[in-house]
Amino acid sequence: MPELPDSPPPIFALPVPRVNERTLLNLARRFKLKAGGQAGSILRDAFTFTYSEGAFDLTLHHASGAFRFKNSNRWQVDHGGNVELSDEDAIKLARAHLRRYKLFPKNSRVLRVSRLHVAAAGPDRIIEDHRVIDVAVSFQPIIRGVPVDGPGGKVIVYLDHEGKLTCLDHISRRIGRVYRKVTELHSPEHAVQEASRMWEKRGVVGEVEIGEVRFCYYELGWNDEQRYLQPAYFVLATLIGPDKRIRTGDIHATPAAVNNVGRITALPPRRVVQKPRPRTERH
Repeated sequence: MPELPDSPPPIFALPVPRVNERTLLNLARRFKLKAGGQAGSILRDAFTFTYSEGAFDLTLHHASGAFRFKNSNRWQVDHGGNVELSDEDAIKLARAHLRRYKLFPKNSRVLRVSRLHVAAAGPDRIIEDHRVIDVAVSFQPIIRGVPVDGPGGKVIVYLDHEGKLTCLDHISRRIGRVYRKVTELHSPEHAVQEASRMWEKRGVVGEVEIGEVRFCYYELGWNDEQRYLQPAYFVLATLIGPDKRIRTGDIHATPAAVNNVGRITALPPRRVVQKPRPRTERH
């Protein structure tokens, strides 16, 4: 069970992100792209704006304001090299890249350092070439001592074997004013009970193994609108089928504040039922 802060952290309002072509091009200039004239092109769809210039793509998401900046010629591309950076060196380089673009979170911690491995095997199935071609450093923002968790709340820097930035994922919303002071927090046990009731409704779970309960601010992902950032509990569990053969990892998020502002997770998409086609007579 998590340790709770001495005083309940507040609920914050999240400003509506400004997402348009001007925002996109200004952001592209921050990454030292020309972003003007005939230098590149803009592609639009229902969820994003994407600016492309040479090998570089910058994608900005309407709902969240989150963006990805990548070099398509280098991101997770095997050029025959091997990333030999230690975790400490990778973290140092990642911080330097973020500071260069003025994107380093004011208060954050390193969430993880992960590596992309490639390998080749000969006819005898013995691994002959095993290398790391990409290392990713994930930073987790901290707000008033509480980590931000969920699909969002991350800044991820990808580095290649030369230590160069190949991609940057920025899924961390701008925090606004305090919307509501939290009067009281539910207990972590309350979150487990809420999760248990949800799993019981599924009717196909034989047993549940609770791995961890986290206390955090919960942030949604790329294509989710979010107006409030509020304290939450994250229940990480393993669901075991009735025959005990199938084990599935699951996460349940629930509001931690007694005076919360409603749902933590986004509503599932509405199911669209296709109308049956009229029968046609065959002659």
